[in-house]
Amino acid sequence: MEAKVLCVGIDVCSRRLEVAYCDGAGVSRGRQQSFSNTAAGVSALCDAVVATAKGLGSRLRVIAGLESTSYFHCLAAKALSQERRHRVEVHVLNPRKVKWFRHLELKDTKTDRVDAELIARFLAKIRPQPHAVLPPEWVQLQEATRTRRRCMEERSRLKNRLHRLLRSHWLGWREAMGKHFGGRTLVPLTACPSPHDARRRGASRIAQLRNTDGKRLGGVFADRFLAMAKTASSDQLPLMVRISIQDTADRILQLNTLLSRLDAAIAEELERVFADTVLLSIPGLGPVSIASILAEVGDIRRFPSKEVFIGYCGLYPIAWESGDTKLRFCMTRKGNRMLKLTLLLASGSARQANPALRSFYQRLRQKGKSARAAGGAVARKLAEIVWVTLTYNQPWSEEIAIRGIARGVEMAERHKGVSSVTQKRPVPVT
Repeated sequence: MEAKVLCVGIDVCSRRLEVAYCDGAGVSRGRQQSFSNTAAGVSALCDAVVATAKGLGSRLRVIAGLESTSYFHCLAAKALSQERRHRVEVHVLNPRKVKWFRHLELKDTKTDRVDAELIARFLAKIRPQPHAVLPPEWVQLQEATRTRRRCMEERSRLKNRLHRLLRSHWLGWREAMGKHFGGRTLVPLTACPSPHDARRRGASRIAQLRNTDGKRLGGVFADRFLAMAKTASSDQLPLMVRISIQDTADRILQLNTLLSRLDAAIAEELERVFADTVLLSIPGLGPVSIASILAEVGDIRRFPSKEVFIGYCGLYPIAWESGDTKLRFCMTRKGNRMLKLTLLLASGSARQANPALRSFYQRLRQKGKSARAAGGAVARKLAEIVWVTLTYNQPWSEEIAIRGIARGVEMAERHKGVSSVTQKRPVPVT
């Protein structure tokens, strides 16, 4: 006989926690409550959940769910998972799932109280399976790697902004200085945001500017920078444009310094927590990539097969066809975004350092696959290697990997041949 179930839906915002209760059939139990999203409010929330559970009898399974909302859900989720008076299964839900569940119930009204009740009914309908809570060391590593990813995304946004500014006001910048922003190109922009400023400062003073590593820019670079400034424009740029160029370049330099510190801290934490991980044996995976993978994967045993793991990574194509629209394939938007980005970026270095993946990539390119499609296939293959390596806890073997890739290609060709024969089989005339 199934144990009784109490579903606790918690709608989270920066200041308040709205709570609703229902049983396993989705029927409301008790009255809705509201708590402040502070330490005292979360403590009162735990007391209320335990009191409601005891009031409904013994042998009660308590399932609490709350949407992932920036960091506002972390305090309540941690307190409920550590509750000792009554075991509480805590599930941090994907907001997209709750959103589509709202569409399924044809709900138009959206308030915090309605959202809490909706989350409770969602838990009663789905009955998510309990999962292991990550140890504190893993949580810290996950926070560090996700912070690094956010810094990289912000740096990319700032670089795109700086490209647009220079393309409009420093004519010929890309042809003279290149498309990449290193310390040598960003430092003079902070001192000379306008071509007029560069000409006024002169090559000798530009050469004395120091890079982020403490070295001077040098006369050769200063001459090239000044020559480009002389051909760019003869007018002084507007004040707001100069401020934008100077501030954007300075913030990119600050992010470069921050990312260097984060990389060193992540590598040190990886050495402390996962000193003997077998992922270090895979060519093309560095400490930051390995830390990101381990922090997002957690216990590899929760993925019974590599197909399930690839689905969690979101590295599989989906078909799109409707009516007369031709069939096309694209990569799904589902999956763990952080893990997907890590494997996609790591596939680039893996193609250079890993002979098996390099030959696999070249074979796909020779068959006519685009660089993007072949890169996605390499990321998927890298995910399979990660799953096998962690599951069997065996270091990387190039010989076994090459045999496995060749066997997979052979099976794909055989399946393709069978499919083509089946499709071309004539239909008998009756």
